[in-house]
Amino acid sequence: MPAAPLTIVPLDADLAAFLARLPGAPGVGQILGPDGGNLVIGRTSNLRRWAASHLGAGPRRPGQRPPTDLRPLATAVGYARTTSAFHQRLRYERLMAVHVPPAARRDLKPPAFLHLDPGERFPRVTIREADTGGRALFGPFRNRRAAERTKAALHKVHPLRPCDYTFEPDPVLPLGLGCLYAQVRSCAAPCLARVSEEAYRGLAGEAGALLARPWARPPEFAAWLPPFVSAAAARGLVVAVGTAGIELHPLQAGRVLDELSLTTTREDLEASLDGLRWEPPEAAGLDWPWLSAWLASPRGRGSYVPVPDAPDASLLLAGIRAALDVDVAATRAR
Repeated sequence: MPAAPLTIVPLDADLAAFLARLPGAPGVGQILGPDGGNLVIGRTSNLRRWAASHLGAGPRRPGQRPPTDLRPLATAVGYARTTSAFHQRLRYERLMAVHVPPAARRDLKPPAFLHLDPGERFPRVTIREADTGGRALFGPFRNRRAAERTKAALHKVHPLRPCDYTFEPDPVLPLGLGCLYAQVRSCAAPCLARVSEEAYRGLAGEAGALLARPWARPPEFAAWLPPFVSAAAARGLVVAVGTAGIELHPLQAGRVLDELSLTTTREDLEASLDGLRWEPPEAAGLDWPWLSAWLASPRGRGSYVPVPDAPDASLLLAGIRAALDVDVAATRAR
């Protein structure tokens, strides 16, 4: 569902009548100042109450500072009603991107990615703070600590080398003989020629496939490798239950494809799969900072469905239905 323009309601002298013109529904609101400049942008479960709180008509609690009154500066309120928690976050981020540079957003932190290139001579897993558009990146992870945890767990399954040394393999290489990882056998130790270069790269290829193909992972891996972690350029689908039906939001390369989102029903879900489309975004990775936070949050956890480049309809349908079950369970818990 592409982002529609905000509905603008000019502020007038009768505040009560003005507030009555605003919906008491969830959405994204913006208070405009002189010449249409931005004063405040917010997400809320009640647009009317949110506007009242910023225009001096909010509740006054004893002992607390009176709410902000922007009436001397405000000229209008713009709003967009939203149909689900994800739709609200998406509209909020799109509006914020117009008025606030990402570098000025203290609430957004760059996610971390794992880098593993099986084509290297002796591949190793490293952590990169942001998606720079390079090859062999996997993520996103909410922060570096989350990436470190996954990296440590991955090494237990695929014992790749943790060091950054350059070496020529030799069974008596002093560098390898003095390495703790080699001594406790938590590394395949290609430096000591315990595995051939070809076999070691095969091991790295298996690790890369594990990171890139969430739909093929054993279920028990989900404890340390979230389903939304895949190749940085991969496709995906965020599933949300909204007031208008089941929302399907395609994303690719860290960008939500707003214009390709669609809404359907449980009865029409299977038929709606033919309408799903993915296109490479013009700005890859633009949504990673907020999208990684959403996917790792209680609301977003379980809403993501990984999509292969050649999606299998039955596998995709099963993933969507599983995400719907998680969404319903989370809603009931709240």
